[in-house]
Amino acid sequence: MEKFKIQVRPTQPLWNAGMNFAVVNAFDSAKCTGPYRCFNFEYYGYAVGCEAWDRHAGNDFPHGQWDGQVKYKDAAWYSLPGPCPSMGLHDKDQECISREPGGACVGGGTPTGTGDCTYTYEKVGEISIDELEGIENATEFVKKGGYEYNKHTDRGHLNHFWDKKYDYAAAAKRVEITEELFRTKYPDLPEYPDPTCDFNRWRFYSYM
Repeated sequence: MEKFKIQVRPTQPLWNAGMNFAVVNAFDSAKCTGPYRCFNFEYYGYAVGCEAWDRHAGNDFPHGQWDGQVKYKDAAWYSLPGPCPSMGLHDKDQECISREPGGACVGGGTPTGTGDCTYTYEKVGEISIDELEGIENATEFVKKGGYEYNKHTDRGHLNHFWDKKYDYAAAAKRVEITEELFRTKYPDLPEYPDPTCDFNRWRFYSYM
C-alpha cells in the first residue's frame, strides 16, 4: 500500500461551475473508457475526479449502484488523468502524448489549474500487506494452515484483520490500524485532512 501527497487545482471552467473536482473517469489499461466516452476532458481539461457515494450531494456518479454499500466511512475514489488517455498502455505514442498531455504538471511544483497542469504527486510512504495484517512470515503462516479471509465464514484463520468484512465498526478499525502503522513507520510525515468531494453530476454536465 502506497501513500502519496497530491496537490490539486481545478481548471477555470470547473471552478466556474462551483467545483474543485470533476467526474471520476474510468481507466482500463490506462485508457479512459467513460463515462460518456470521456468528453469531459474537452470541456474541463484533465481535471482530477472524485466520487463519494452521497446521493444527496450528487457525487455518486458514475457508480450510484454502490450507494449504501460502501462500508468505509467517508470513502472516496479519485481519478488522475495521465497522458494520452484515449489509448491503452501499450498503444500510446509521442504524437498522442503531445496532443493529449493529461493533467500531471511537468516538473512538479504547484498546479496552475491549466488544462494540462491540474495535479502534482509525490510518493511519501509504503507498507506491505503483510505489515498491515501483522504477518511476519507469510510462508510459515501458510504452512500452519493460515489464511487471511474466507468469504463463507467471513473470517480468517490464524489472522483476523479482514474478519467481518462488511461490518462498519470492523472497517473503521482497519482504517485506524492502517493510519497508525503509517504514523509509526513515518513519524515525520505530516497529516492532512481528506478533501471534500464536491463533484456534482448535475452542475458538471450542465454544459451538455
